[in-house]
Amino acid sequence: MSDDMRPVEDELRAAFARYEELTPEVGPVREAIAVTATRRRRRRRAVRATGAAFALFAVLAVPFLGRGGGLPQVPEVAAPPFVLAPTGPAEPLDFLLLGLDGGDGRSNGHRADTVLLVHVPADRSRLYLISIPRDLGVEIPDHGFGKLGSAFYLGSHRPGARPDLVAGAELTERAVGELTGVRFDATATLTYRGLREVTDAVGGVRVCLPEQVSSRHTDRVFRAGCQQLDGAAAQDLLRQRFAMPEGAHDRDRNGQRFVEALLHKVTDPATALNPVRAAQIVDAAGGNLVLDLGGLTVPELYGALRGVAAADAVGIGWTVHPRQSADGLVETLDAAEAQGLFEALRRDTVAEWAAGHPQRVTR
Repeated sequence: MSDDMRPVEDELRAAFARYEELTPEVGPVREAIAVTATRRRRRRRAVRATGAAFALFAVLAVPFLGRGGGLPQVPEVAAPPFVLAPTGPAEPLDFLLLGLDGGDGRSNGHRADTVLLVHVPADRSRLYLISIPRDLGVEIPDHGFGKLGSAFYLGSHRPGARPDLVAGAELTERAVGELTGVRFDATATLTYRGLREVTDAVGGVRVCLPEQVSSRHTDRVFRAGCQQLDGAAAQDLLRQRFAMPEGAHDRDRNGQRFVEALLHKVTDPATALNPVRAAQIVDAAGGNLVLDLGGLTVPELYGALRGVAAADAVGIGWTVHPRQSADGLVETLDAAEAQGLFEALRRDTVAEWAAGHPQRVTR
């Protein structure tokens, strides 16, 4: 270095020395950056987990909707804050899912056209979908004997006002709880519109039917075997019960087949890892869903459903006996069969019960 440059070099060294004491330690800076990055990653994961939980829960319920018709606007569900789920042993979970009929929201009100009990065993091996007949004769708390489907109307109907869907769901849950002895961890009530919107949001589903179904509402014919359905076709299929050998019970079985197909579709990586598709699912469910999680947190719900949803679901039906009553034709369950299944639900031994009653498992 030339003598002419030495004064410049000395001045630079002196400047660095003066400001060196102001420079923070590298370790704490790196730690602060790491903490900030981790928080951002956690926030992104929380948003995805919350959305997936609501999407999965909505997907479980949306297909079980029967007739069309005008419905009041259901308030959108806001996702609660993300809280880490406990790491202790898993417990069995039971959900109640209600699909409403086409009440006009004023004079007719709403009835639960479909009542579906979803059991998630502690081992998270698979979902059990148990359709409870809407025409089942039950004791409705504070209202006496009636058809199960009418419990929602009795709870939600308010003369001169729009139905209270939350109150309708609460009364239906009480009726089913007294019938089964099962305490529900969460309840969801879905409007008919969600059927079409969620199905379309996942790009349609592939449903396999054991027998041909002809629509009495449209010119559609659903052939025996597997076929791709969009939202409108799915709703049409799930409305069909007339001219079917076991009427509404066959419709419930088709609903179980449909929900299994929808679960496989929504948990497929092409859907689950597509942020645009996931946002569409949540948006479709949000405006059509009244959700009561009780004491269950969203992470607990997500953790319970994310793995089990990809397994083959098991649909379970009933042996029913029709009889005449003051409310018209009502159904009763086979007493021994019902008692055994309700006890299996409470003891988390539904897998063993299904294995011993193959005739009640949906094919």
